[in-house]
Amino acid sequence: MRSAAFLLALVMVVGVSAAEVESRVLTHYLPQDYLEAAVRSEKWTELALPVKGGLRKGDVVRIWAGGLIDRGNGEQPGQNVNGPEGATRDEASQLALAPDARLAFALLFKAETSGIHKCLAAGKPLEIKLNRDHEALWIGFNDERGRYLDNHLGKGRRHERDPLWVRIEVVRTIVD
Repeated sequence: MRSAAFLLALVMVVGVSAAEVESRVLTHYLPQDYLEAAVRSEKWTELALPVKGGLRKGDVVRIWAGGLIDRGNGEQPGQNVNGPEGATRDEASQLALAPDARLAFALLFKAETSGIHKCLAAGKPLEIKLNRDHEALWIGFNDERGRYLDNHLGKGRRHERDPLWVRIEVVRTIVD
């Protein structure tokens, strides 16, 4: 009986030896003043992620975002508001970062080796797989040229209601 139990345990260990394990190496919330600077700027802003040893090939960067961005462009604050996933638009000729109508008024991320990605709706993570060691990431807000100084985080006159927030996780897969 003992030898049968030992043999069964040995067979189970051999079958499970090559398991993949996800390990979260970083959870980082972007500060509000950093996000405000990115939303009010007409250029890409580099993200410095404090991962010990740097980012590695194969790491997955998960980006969770929520809240609101007040784009201004109206008589009263709070008239033109959308989430980080952007808003629909028919034409894209005046957009500053990406001339694609599907990316209008969206919070965008890009890596050196992959294209431009827009945030997903609140509760759904954007996943970017890194293809090189020490790859750089950038953040930007795709608004019309010349309209960036009107942008604020949140909604309303004082922009205190539901401000934009971004949480970044770096996940590394380890094979045993």
